[in-house]
Amino acid sequence: MPLEFWEYGGDHYCLLSTYVKSDEAWYFELSEARPAPTAWRNISQCGDVLPGLTAVTVVAHDPDVEKPPYVFFGGDQEFPFEVLSHFVTRVAKLLKDGTQP
Repeated sequence: MPLEFWEYGGDHYCLLSTYVKSDEAWYFELSEARPAPTAWRNISQCGDVLPGLTAVTVVAHDPDVEKPPYVFFGGDQEFPFEVLSHFVTRVAKLLKDGTQP
């Protein structure tokens, strides 16, 4: 379950990606990052931040599975357009490269 963090406008955001073999699908989630508890900061791969509540989920099935990709927007969180654009660009690149998260 790889995590990518980036900063925009003083806030931190997270892209979580995973592949679920039983679903034959990639799952990508966008969230704001939240501070990690102090005790976790030295042992977590995330460092000072962890994923927060998921705001956007993208599900993309393997090409041989006859199911369309879809997007789910959760909650009433707001994100700058640039953050959503970065997320979409990263998801598209991971899928194009055939990178299994």
